[in-house]
Amino acid sequence: MIQPPRRASDPAPTLLRPAWAGALVGVLCGAVWAAPASWMALLLQRWTDTRVQALHASGTLWNGQASLALGAGPGSGAALAMPGQLSWTLRPTLFSPGGPGLQMQVQHPVLLAQGALVRLQWSGNTWALQMRAKEDGQAVTAQLPAAWLAGLGAPWNTLQPSGRLQLRLERLRWEAVPDRTAQLDLALRIQLTEVASRISTLPVLGDYELLLEGGSTVNARLSTRPGSALQLEGRGQWTPGGPVAFQGQASALAGREEALANLLNIIGRRDGPRSLMAFGSPELPGPTPAATQ
Repeated sequence: MIQPPRRASDPAPTLLRPAWAGALVGVLCGAVWAAPASWMALLLQRWTDTRVQALHASGTLWNGQASLALGAGPGSGAALAMPGQLSWTLRPTLFSPGGPGLQMQVQHPVLLAQGALVRLQWSGNTWALQMRAKEDGQAVTAQLPAAWLAGLGAPWNTLQPSGRLQLRLERLRWEAVPDRTAQLDLALRIQLTEVASRISTLPVLGDYELLLEGGSTVNARLSTRPGSALQLEGRGQWTPGGPVAFQGQASALAGREEALANLLNIIGRRDGPRSLMAFGSPELPGPTPAATQ
């Protein structure tokens, strides 16, 4: 039997549409809320170009944990795993002063014993990323054995360093606006203490510091503590979204030339008693820093 066509005034189609839309939204929200922790692992791997990897992720995108490993980039082979697990809690922030976004609390028993907060906020057409310690006014500090640097590939895998590596992040804020260069405000201090290498017979090479600071242009300065057997000095520049440039030199403290000869040959191009280091764009304003004896 042929049914008569439904009249336009019949409310059934009008009622079904919002019901289907609500069901679809509910399914999507449920899927996102139940998203696996492996999503975070994939994001971390993409952001760092596989240099930092989250392995064996468990839990969800919102409450998860994973083991960390350092790698040398795409196609570099096995990464060097770190002991302990990174744990995180991710939550939306809809009514924060800087605009809606996401806030993630991260902690690692070795790297970030005190924990850190990472905030991603959106306001108008601007995205802002900020990282700070859980306690306002404090720096984010991280410590790890220098041996883990070997996971980053050359030259670390050749040098096989040992010692202690400490990072102190005073501030980090990154803003992205369409059709404009990203804005960065960074202050990071990296200290290497009691450094040794399998290339050298000396039990300790010295203590070193790398300072990264700037905004539209980030300046880097490498310095050596007085009395270190291996003298390292250098400086560099990096423009967010642009090239990296670094130049410097290495030399031996008086009386340590023979013990460090092989190491100086590996670090860079020999120029008499010095070993010259450079990568990226070779042109930097001003002279190459002189080593401090």
